This record gives sequence, structure tokens and C-alpha cells, in this order.
Amino acid sequence: MTSTNSAYVDRLKSLLDTIDQGSVDGVVLAIKTARTVFIAGNGGSDANASHLALHLNEVGLRAHNLMAEIPLLTAYANDLAYDEVVRKRLRQSATPEDCLVVLRGSGNSRNIVLALAAAINLGVKTVGILGFGGGDSLALCDVALVLASHEYGPVEDAHSAVIHLIQERLLDA
Repeated sequence: MTSTNSAYVDRLKSLLDTIDQGSVDGVVLAIKTARTVFIAGNGGSDANASHLALHLNEVGLRAHNLMAEIPLLTAYANDLAYDEVVRKRLRQSATPEDCLVVLRGSGNSRNIVLALAAAINLGVKTVGILGFGGGDSLALCDVALVLASHEYGPVEDAHSAVIHLIQERLLDA
């Protein structure tokens, strides 16, 4: 293993050690008490959103990645604006019994911030699984698990581990 690879693994291990178990519990409670869990992210965080939806469905919860339907996503992005895609999808489907989980590295993506604001206006519980100290999304989350790293790779990898923690806790519940 080269020193660069070793350094990455060391940074990831350190980040995993900082995951706050109380925050994981808060995320799990918000998810398991929701009628439907809507999930959103961009890029690698969108891949993790699909990952989370998969595992929530596996444990018997209703979960949908709002960015997963590519034809709908591209139509809304073209007809409205990319920033409006998640917000529009929430307005069409969400009720106050639901939960929006956002996964973001930076927490500053405009489409995610707008989706959180829309969720609040709809009375939907907001949950953030965030990196970079939470960014602009943090203040809009009822519950948040925040990682302090400012590197996308370790944050996205740690988010994947958090997804497995959530699944494990839901299976044990």
C-alpha cells in the first residue's frame, strides 16, 4: 500500500471514529416513525441516497430516492430548473407524516437547501446526513448527523457506513 493510500485509509478511519452514535439514534427514530422516507443527494451522495432507499425498503419501510427517476429529473430540470427538482417532487408527494433525509458532502447545494425549506413548509421532518460541518443545510434539519471532514471521498464513504448503521439499528428495533 502506498503512503497516499494509507493516508486516505487513516483519514477515513479517523472520521469513522467521530460518528456520533446519539445522532445515529436520532436519525433512526426520525426514519422509523415516518410514513414515507424521501431521500435526496447529488453526485456520490445521490448514489448513497439510492443505497439508503434500498436498505430502508429491505427492512420494510417506504423509501424513495427523489433523484432516481432520470426522465422525470431531466424533464423538471429542463422545464423548471435543476434547483427545483427535489422541491417539486416533495410538493407533489409529501405529507406531514413523512420525513426528508438529505445526504450531502458540503451541505450547501442549492437544490438540497431549497428542498429542506420546502419540507419545513410542508410540515415534513427534516434529517441531514452531512459532511463539511453541515453547511447551509444544518440549520434546516430537525435531526442531523454531521461529519467534520471537508473531503468528499471520506465523507461519502463514512455516509455509506452510516447507512449500514441505520439498517442494523432498524433491524434490531
